[in-house]
Amino acid sequence: MKRNARLLGLLLVLVLVLGSLPLFALAEAAEFDISQPVELQIYLIGGPARDYDMVLEKLNEKTKADLNATVNINWIGWGDFQTKYPLILASGEPVDLIYASVWTQYYAEAAKGAFLDLTELAPKYMPKSYAEITPDFMQQATVDGHLYGIPAEFYQFGMMGYILRGDLMREYGFEGISHMDDYGVFLELVRDNNPEMSPGDFIATSDSLEGMLWREHGFQEITFPLVYDVREEHPKVVNFYEEAYILDFFLKMKEWGDKGYWSKSVLSNKDENAYASGLAASRIHNQDSWKSSYIAHPEYESQFFFLSPYSIKTQAMQDGMAVPASAKNPERALMLLEKLRQDREYYNLLTYGIEGLHFEVTEQNTLNPLDPEGFAPEGYCSWGFKEHKFFITPEGMPDNLDEVNAKLEEMAIVNPFVLFTPNFEPVKNERAAVASVYQQYAKPLIYGYIDNPEEGYKTLLMQLEIAGIKEMQAELQRQLDEYIASLAE
Repeated sequence: MKRNARLLGLLLVLVLVLGSLPLFALAEAAEFDISQPVELQIYLIGGPARDYDMVLEKLNEKTKADLNATVNINWIGWGDFQTKYPLILASGEPVDLIYASVWTQYYAEAAKGAFLDLTELAPKYMPKSYAEITPDFMQQATVDGHLYGIPAEFYQFGMMGYILRGDLMREYGFEGISHMDDYGVFLELVRDNNPEMSPGDFIATSDSLEGMLWREHGFQEITFPLVYDVREEHPKVVNFYEEAYILDFFLKMKEWGDKGYWSKSVLSNKDENAYASGLAASRIHNQDSWKSSYIAHPEYESQFFFLSPYSIKTQAMQDGMAVPASAKNPERALMLLEKLRQDREYYNLLTYGIEGLHFEVTEQNTLNPLDPEGFAPEGYCSWGFKEHKFFITPEGMPDNLDEVNAKLEEMAIVNPFVLFTPNFEPVKNERAAVASVYQQYAKPLIYGYIDNPEEGYKTLLMQLEIAGIKEMQAELQRQLDEYIASLAE
């Protein structure tokens, strides 16, 4: 009798405990062991919103209940990502989930083992999202037969461009930009008329000013300064610094630097918010940044001008998420990614903020940002899990957005080499040496620090040759030729 009473007591306790758990947690507990609490370490690109900690606290209330996990977000700033991102992956630091993209070298990092193979894990721990990956995106995210990243199911026609303060353009009577010399005119107008403001939001450790030039000439980057033109049937791998117009570019940059278009401390500048905070009159970035700027500061009347003569439909890993090989909790990380991709409340928190405080959904099913300073819609690297089914068109979008999107679609070309994923292992030493030369000799030329650009340019070419740029160029040309031959088979 006493034993039966004890059993009955245990059953009552169990009923009470189970009754207090969310249904999702019960289902997950039945299928997966989430009995041990974990802290998930996540790395994203950019910087947090003013209220990001508040939003993260709300998210963690949900993840504790649903996944028995807390989430810690770490940030890699725009000024650091080119150097810090690969260092984090190489360090062995425990990271459970990281933003991954073609521009963070997803394919190169996957090929050298930086990410965990998700081929078997993804169908088990995030089955709905895995099933939604379209065949072309699945093919593009796969490296050597293995799935190393989960692409966002979202695409657009990508373009980098000049983002300018439209209110200042109107004040100056400035018409717009069709090539980089026009941009120089705008920078000069800002310097002369608004000396309290930096003409441009230049971050030397990010996409440098030569990005204007190689995009204007229609190149795509392989690993800078090696580029190629995807419009050619059989493109050549080009050392961009050997192009005939490069010296004129360096001379122009010397002139711009002497005119004060950027700070003398630009090479150490990591302030990625100068445009957003009203301290700079322009920046160079993509159309998403243009839209975010327009919504956050409608008084700027931000305008967007294309850098490239064509656009390309963004590929699968233009935006996505990956699990680093150093992950301590890959299963729980994928379960979190499933929630971000399948649960609107999860998605909204990291994409739009807290409903009622940072945003509201109108009767017309549009998004009304209530506090863009506290949390701007889609402003904080939620792109890695961007979802068509949860996307809400924000109010306050640029008046000419439809016109810009139509133009980008009209300009679009097909990149037949979208799956070309170079293997840098055979030239990893040369690549490291070239990167060092770029920082030491190219960056000062790009920002006009060198008094004699002609001599500085000769030194740059010599140092690149010593570093092994020709060996890199030959190896990547061999790989590209091999890839093109495989297309014909």
